[in-house]
Amino acid sequence: MKPLNSLSTRLPASAASICANCKRELSLDSFYVNKTTFCPDKYCKECRKSISRRQYCNDKRSLSALSERPSYPVITQIEDRETRMQLILHALQVVRSLLERKKRRMLEEESLL
Repeated sequence: MKPLNSLSTRLPASAASICANCKRELSLDSFYVNKTTFCPDKYCKECRKSISRRQYCNDKRSLSALSERPSYPVITQIEDRETRMQLILHALQVVRSLLERKKRRMLEEESLL
């Protein structure tokens, strides 16, 4: 049996639906149709397009805002010299401890072999 591809074959042409956004009663030709359920969308085509555009622009703005500011403090951009030196020394200490841990692990693995 061949699947039904258009809404007009399932529902009468005089059928109408009300858009959830603009509250206008429009014919079913003014609504996108879900291909699997053959149900009309709750927003008309015009409202769906404007909503999609708005969401796309908002997503684009939020992504650009995230890329502008880092989520961590950049040590070289800190103006207070003492704070900057403390952060640099702390970073060096963390790196040294990680390297020591890595060397210990490698020595343990060699001794096991």
